[in-house]
Order: sequence, then C-alpha cells, then structure tokens
Amino acid sequence: MVIAKNLKETILTELNTQQLVRIPASEEDFFSVTKELPFKIEYHENEIITMGLASLWHEAIVMNLGRIFNMLFFNNDDILVLGSNSGVQIPKFEGGYYMPDVMVVKGNPVFKEKSRAIITNPYIIVEVLSPATKAFDLSEKLSEYKLLSSLHQVIYINPEKVSVSTFIRSENPNTWINQDFYSLEDALPVENSSISLADIYHKIKFEE
Repeated sequence: MVIAKNLKETILTELNTQQLVRIPASEEDFFSVTKELPFKIEYHENEIITMGLASLWHEAIVMNLGRIFNMLFFNNDDILVLGSNSGVQIPKFEGGYYMPDVMVVKGNPVFKEKSRAIITNPYIIVEVLSPATKAFDLSEKLSEYKLLSSLHQVIYINPEKVSVSTFIRSENPNTWINQDFYSLEDALPVENSSISLADIYHKIKFEE
C-alpha cells in the first residue's frame, strides 16, 4: 500500500533525528503501517507515536517479566500472559491503541471488532519506561489505562535504575493505590502474591 510505504519512510526518517516521533495519521494508516515496521507503534488522538527499537536492557527486563508472570500464573488456567505485539484499545478514544510491554488477561480475551490482536479487557499492564516515552507513559497513558473497567493493576519499571511503581485499583473503582519500590530486596504485590525486584532486574547492568 502506497500510504503505508510513505508513512513508514516518514517515521524512519524522523527517528534519525528524534527520540520520540508523533505523526498525524488516520486509524486506517495506523493499522496499515503496523505491518510494515519492525518495532511497535501506538495510536493516540489521531497520531502515530513511536520511539523505534527498544534498548537492550528494556528488552531484557521485558523477557524477565514474561518468565516471571508465566511462572506465577502457570497453574492458573484463567490467566493468560501476552507480549508487546498485543494491543489494548483505549475506551476514551474511538481510535486509540497502546502496546504494553507485558499484558495479563483474566478470563476470556475480548477483542476489538474484526481484530484478533487488539484486546479490550486487560487485567494487568506493564510498561518498561524509556527516556523518550516516560512522560507520555506516566501522564496520558496512565490516566487512560485507568478508564479500562477490567484493569486491576498497572506497573511501571525503570530500566536505568532500580525503580518500580505500581497502581492497584481499590474496592472503590475510581481510587487507585500507588506504591513505589527502590530496592532489589523489595517485593512487588501482584494478584495475591508478590515478585522480587531482584528477579525483575536479573542480569540488568546499569550505566555508570
């Protein structure tokens, strides 16, 4: 498709000079170009948003989390762990799609109409932060994630230092409990259990 090819070239060109690229686009453009790029892109308020390829330690943490969650929920047939190629539809926008680094679905996945990749009922969402997307992840995305009625927990992980933040929905659906952790000896609460920060940051080397 010509539109997807031109949009792909524009994104790749702008990534040469910018850490975070935001390009006006239609929902159709978004779905067309996702097939053309080797990295994830997101769609927010009629803009395609991407930082391009993730860093080494970002991806290492994502793999650690996938292993941790798969082990934690191994015997729970009601829970499914998904990677960053599965998207989430944001209810605030008719066309709004984010690609969490790790997503947990509880119960049967509910898909966007005519899609087998866009989920509408995530239970846990994990984002590994980057310098380019940190502000966007913690402000716009967090407030919109909280609009998902199925969502129980959001977890943010900093790959540059030991720093994990989580937001857990309380018994009052509009009240979220925030906890922050800064030590490898800490344990992060997840679904009536906990995971060690030492396991999350296993083999991660921080820049001096």
